[in-house]
Amino acid sequence: MLPISSHSSGLRSLAARAAWTAGRRNVLLRALRLASSHAQAEVVRASQAGLLVQAPPGTTQGEEALVRGSIVQHDGCGFVCTFSLDRFWFAAPLGGAQKASACWLGRAGSGASNNHADAAEDSISCLGRPTPTQKERAPLAECVPTGILAVDTLAPLGKGQSMLVCGPHGTGKSTLAREILEQALTMQLVDQALRFRVDPCAPLVGAAVQCADSFAELVVTPEAAKLSPAMLLAPMFAAVDAAEVARDSGKHVLLVLDTVAPLLDAWNLALCWAEDALGRALDDEAVAAQRRNCFASLSERAASLIGNTENCSNAGSLTLLILAETDAMAAVGTPAIAKGGSHASGQIAHALEDFAERKETERLRLQRLVERGVLLTDVTLAAVGIAHPSKGDVSGRNRTEAAAMRELQSLSDGQIVLDATVAEAGDFPALVPGATFSRFGLGSSKTSGQVQPRQHRDVRPPALQAVAAHLRMQLALEQEARFRPDTEQVEASVDVDGSQSARMRAVRAALLQPPRAPMQTEEMAVVLLAACGGALDELSEEQAVQAMRGGAAAPLLQHLRAAAPRVLQGVRDEQRLSVEAARELEVAVRLFVELQRASAAA
Repeated sequence: MLPISSHSSGLRSLAARAAWTAGRRNVLLRALRLASSHAQAEVVRASQAGLLVQAPPGTTQGEEALVRGSIVQHDGCGFVCTFSLDRFWFAAPLGGAQKASACWLGRAGSGASNNHADAAEDSISCLGRPTPTQKERAPLAECVPTGILAVDTLAPLGKGQSMLVCGPHGTGKSTLAREILEQALTMQLVDQALRFRVDPCAPLVGAAVQCADSFAELVVTPEAAKLSPAMLLAPMFAAVDAAEVARDSGKHVLLVLDTVAPLLDAWNLALCWAEDALGRALDDEAVAAQRRNCFASLSERAASLIGNTENCSNAGSLTLLILAETDAMAAVGTPAIAKGGSHASGQIAHALEDFAERKETERLRLQRLVERGVLLTDVTLAAVGIAHPSKGDVSGRNRTEAAAMRELQSLSDGQIVLDATVAEAGDFPALVPGATFSRFGLGSSKTSGQVQPRQHRDVRPPALQAVAAHLRMQLALEQEARFRPDTEQVEASVDVDGSQSARMRAVRAALLQPPRAPMQTEEMAVVLLAACGGALDELSEEQAVQAMRGGAAAPLLQHLRAAAPRVLQGVRDEQRLSVEAARELEVAVRLFVELQRASAAA
């Protein structure tokens, strides 16, 4: 493992390239300001959180038309148009519109000032710049190992991918993102890492990372964190802009958005204002299309670029981690990884009358479920994609937020879902295997100018592919173990099912990995082979679980480092497990099992 300081020498040319990118950004900024100075807007609604504006009557398409990135002046303050909704635009406040502040911390060349106004105005170039086109994107072909067994096996992260991390409050989203960020910098998997942080209590990165020239974070002050999330939309895009500048200069960048609340809150606010201004509800299909376009303007900035194209001469990449706090996915995590139980609320059945305010199509779907004898529990609702009922919310805000979250999930290249039950038990990561996935690995390749048919490529390291390919299915089958028949006719299969259950419990224990205990690829492979292959069957369930837990400090892994170092070295060098190495691994694990049994008997 290389020290962080050794990476700084490779970034000393950042100043020269940053000067060029800053110059290009300033040119675009001046152009946008010039265009926006001629833009006219009629303010429909106004607050500190933003403006709802529209073009004045009689305005034609041209230099006076409002576009994304246009600046609108109101009461002496600047607002920047961020997304459109029906005939309106939502304009987010710039620095002069509030007394809140955000500042850059760290040594990475973000090019932003320690002033909120400057940071917000830097985001104008990002908003005025389109997302990379499909022609400019390279297929995602390179994995970013996170050192977290559950992530690398169930949802591998690709360089240039957008990954959504969602779950209720307190499930460890920020901690998981910090683990990925620290691993990426420590192993020099990216050239630069940036983080947008609002919560002052969010876990801090390690001291070595903080001092690295390749890390910076845009931190919102505690005073600003207490304001409406929509007021922080411009600073959030300032962080995106800094990441895009580095990406377009040829760097590989990891950006962590510790919250997406500013965008979600701004969308909900704009929707409420627009419907109030029109005096009617907007068409659902039109709103859905515009909401998708709004969210895509963020998620689609993640990309791995092709070098030597017309618009970008360097093949950089931007990998995006978006953290979203939502209770909409909480029910998906049942039964939980560690406990096998469900949320108590997930067993409460709702009545059809609770959904009286929903649209007719949802009520018909629920009616069919009831006619089939299916209880309308939280688990059932999550399975069919219908939001939890809220009797006191006549405005339908919960339904709007659920739809927004589903939109984010569909736009992202993958999602990591965290479960409250597992987190409350103190386990990390509280990941739900059945709901966690990655689209990374699907793509097309070009050969001699011909586009080959889309095919599935397992992008995980070869050493992990054999043991991880069917892991999700095996874990899912174990979750449904309660449906196994328990009759005298199937007694012969009970032992087989019991052995499989014991192995999956050992696997689930291995997936629970404490923070700052990253594992190498070869360590993940041998640990999963030992658990799935039945090598620990002779141990009691408690002994097997304890042997697998701990990440890099797991007792079994510590034993293998001492008893079978050549196995780990061979997997690391050859990226596969040879027949000889498999035999040596089997002997080492048997020795471990005998030692554990002897220790328990003593």
